[in-house]
Amino acid sequence: MAVVIAVLLLSSHRLSAAQDWSQQLSECRSLEDDDPQQAIDLAQMALAELSQENQTVLYGHFLGCAAWAYVKNNQTQTALRTVLDLERLIGRLADSEEKITLLRRAGGVFHQMGYRIAAVNNYQSAMTMAETLNLESAKIPILINLGVLNSQIREHQQAIDNYQLALDLMTNSGDDRYRPPVLFNLAITLSGEGRYTESLPLLEAVAAMITPQWPDSRVAQIYTGLATAHNALGSHQQALKDIEKTLSILKSQAVHSIDWAVSQVVYAEILIELNQKQAALQQANAAWDFYRTPDHRELLLSINNPLYSLSNVYESLNKPYQALQVRKMAAAIDREFQDSFNKEAMAQMQARLSDSQQRKQLAELKAQQAKNQIELIAVQHNRQFILLLVAFASILVVVFFYWQRLTNKRLHAISIRDSLTQVGNRRAINEWLSARKLPDQPNLRLMWLIDLDLFKQVNDEYGHEAGDEVLKALAKTLSKFINPNRMVARWGGEEFMMISDDITESEMSGFCDGLMTAIAKTDVYHENQHISVTASIGVSTIKEEGDKAWHQALSAADKALYQAKDNGRNCMVCGDKKLSEKISRPFT
Repeated sequence: MAVVIAVLLLSSHRLSAAQDWSQQLSECRSLEDDDPQQAIDLAQMALAELSQENQTVLYGHFLGCAAWAYVKNNQTQTALRTVLDLERLIGRLADSEEKITLLRRAGGVFHQMGYRIAAVNNYQSAMTMAETLNLESAKIPILINLGVLNSQIREHQQAIDNYQLALDLMTNSGDDRYRPPVLFNLAITLSGEGRYTESLPLLEAVAAMITPQWPDSRVAQIYTGLATAHNALGSHQQALKDIEKTLSILKSQAVHSIDWAVSQVVYAEILIELNQKQAALQQANAAWDFYRTPDHRELLLSINNPLYSLSNVYESLNKPYQALQVRKMAAAIDREFQDSFNKEAMAQMQARLSDSQQRKQLAELKAQQAKNQIELIAVQHNRQFILLLVAFASILVVVFFYWQRLTNKRLHAISIRDSLTQVGNRRAINEWLSARKLPDQPNLRLMWLIDLDLFKQVNDEYGHEAGDEVLKALAKTLSKFINPNRMVARWGGEEFMMISDDITESEMSGFCDGLMTAIAKTDVYHENQHISVTASIGVSTIKEEGDKAWHQALSAADKALYQAKDNGRNCMVCGDKKLSEKISRPFT
């Protein structure tokens, strides 16, 4: 009888301990976003008491909580070490639903740190395991993670497809735990694509699910999304109420966030529709002050570029100079995003290599200790072992550098091409110019800055997909003018640049007519609707090699382009007074 009582007491104690750990883990997760330091303290206490060998899964969950909180607390290196520890722990687990959860957690931490490739690797491993184990409900949060990642790397349609698939799985499985974040992310992505009639009912559904436990930042994002959709669909007074709720929520923040800046731009858009332009300008200026602060540049790289919306606000307020400055910064952010994405694979590989080298050094030290113990009886054997180890390491080094070379080559090809239009980008222009000398007289090196007319109206009237089709069509037209002495690249937004080395002063007039005619004949059909295309062009001469001459030419072409806009669009203006009479003309 005493034995039975002892067993029951022990079982009760173990159950109570398990419940305590579960409660502490829930508390850690609830704090990791809003109070990361307290979450770190809780996780560290748990990790000090838990056994990594006997309580592996629970230990992994607290590692994940600590790693996430380190990211939120801006302790990047500690977060990296912790998530790498989590990956090693996951590698020791058998395939199971718990392992899938930990893989997602590791992917989420890498995602928060900006290590997108490592995030994808973990998400894909989790998805593969879920399919192997036939765990349909386990796929739902993985699809959400992949959807968010798709949105961040500008693959919006893929993100929408992932969210829709997650909703279908929830319907089939009856598991609605993740419905609010899926609906929210789907709605925000649809809004970003200009599909407001689809996004509005989703946002309204999410707003109806809000509880006091939701983070303020997420609630503010929901009302900002509602304000954007209502404003786009003409419900301006309702949009005003929504954005005022957002600002009321964010007012409690000690420091302004990126959500605050985005809400200022949305507020300005609403005030413009309500004909309160002076107030709209104040909101736009507040957002611009936030965006151009150097400390906030990393925030702009972590989300879909919000600067184009601000540029459109300044255009609507008839502030062309401010609009141009914002658009230039937007293009620079896009270029920096592409560069950071291209460098990311190498940075992550180096981080993993450093971790691998540390583990290898530890293994070699243990091997050396074992060697010393048996050296008297196995000298020859150890020599052979060392030779084999060196040979293997040499093969690994050769394979690594060969793979690195192939990776760099692929990354370089991606880095000089615009992903939407498939023409070059700014880096391609720099490389093209670096590889060439100025042409011999009478040929001139000319810079042609080409900007689509009324592109914002195309996006507003037909949608962003139509806008993308217009950009691709213009790129295709301009590509017909490429030859060994000319190149075309997307300069940013709806601007393209052509550099030519084979046109003389006497040939400029004929070339101008041909270029304008070709652009005017560029027809775009989107959903059985015909979209006409015109462009304004600023031209300048690059008279010397070097940065100074380049910036002078760019400034001249830029001013000429704005003069062309002021002249009524659909025309060319030359920034070189000597050549101005030859090509500055309207096109009809």
